[in-house]
Amino acid sequence: MFKADLKKYIKRVIFLAIGVYIIYSIYIHLEYRHYIKQSIDRNYDSLDFISVKGNNLANRLEEFIQLPVEKEEFSDVKSEFDKNWRIVNGESKDIHSYLFTIRTKYMGDAASDWDLLQFGLLRVDEFINGMTYKFLVNHSYSISDEEKEKMEAVIEVFRIISEEKDNEFVNIEDILKSIKEPMLIINENYSDVLERLGR
Repeated sequence: MFKADLKKYIKRVIFLAIGVYIIYSIYIHLEYRHYIKQSIDRNYDSLDFISVKGNNLANRLEEFIQLPVEKEEFSDVKSEFDKNWRIVNGESKDIHSYLFTIRTKYMGDAASDWDLLQFGLLRVDEFINGMTYKFLVNHSYSISDEEKEKMEAVIEVFRIISEEKDNEFVNIEDILKSIKEPMLIINENYSDVLERLGR
């Protein structure tokens, strides 16, 4: 009698343990899927912020390159240069921060596209940092034709990202194709990276 009760008790414990394990496994699986979805959503949220910041940067950079450098010594023009470049530099730093919130681990086949977008936008930030340093050292906002061309390419990059973000479905591959030409102007190493990736 005792042995029969013990066997029933052991069977119940085993079935209960199996049931708990199955429920726990399902819970972990659902939590993991939720975590992945959150991670993907965060990437698109970061791209939203980058789009807004980038559009503002492009507006200010457009104003900056239209200011007359030959009149830079006049205080009113100098203050316009200062104001516009301070905003350009600040927005670039914010974009830099948002780029580091993007995690490509769970992006599946699109992971390499996100990596390339990060790489490209970090090169844009690098260019803007370089220009900031140059302006500080030279105490002047004068730019060469090549630097102006790069600034115009930066404007184009952020305009493209902003336009793409207005679409219902954001396609990173389309963004990369569209920003390829301006990125080749901004950064000389971009073509090497594209070649290594077979793009």
